[in-house]
Amino acid sequence: MGIHGEKGVGLIPMCTADELAPKILDLLFADDLPLGKGDEIVFFVNSLGSTHMMELLILLRAAKPILEARGLIVHQTIVDNIVTCQEMAGVSFSITKLDAELKKLWDMPCESVGYTKL
Repeated sequence: MGIHGEKGVGLIPMCTADELAPKILDLLFADDLPLGKGDEIVFFVNSLGSTHMMELLILLRAAKPILEARGLIVHQTIVDNIVTCQEMAGVSFSITKLDAELKKLWDMPCESVGYTKL
């Protein structure tokens, strides 16, 4: 299921982080967003509510070599529980492809109720 309840791919059976990360990334890479060698991205590892920071960091450790092998340049990584649903178990990965304009905007500080970056 998508973060907002949209149709997703369903549940992925319980597995290790090293097995889960490639499955999630394969689904993202199969999407319509063209990602190629040398593209800069923001990579977001999100807890859906009850997944602990240590588990998120283990998944990040498993995902980084896959991103590097594709030649993607990770401009910034966010690991947090920002998009949650009342202690729901699970994790999501999000990739934002940056161009010059988005990179400039992304690097600006912001402060809001849901997210702060100084």
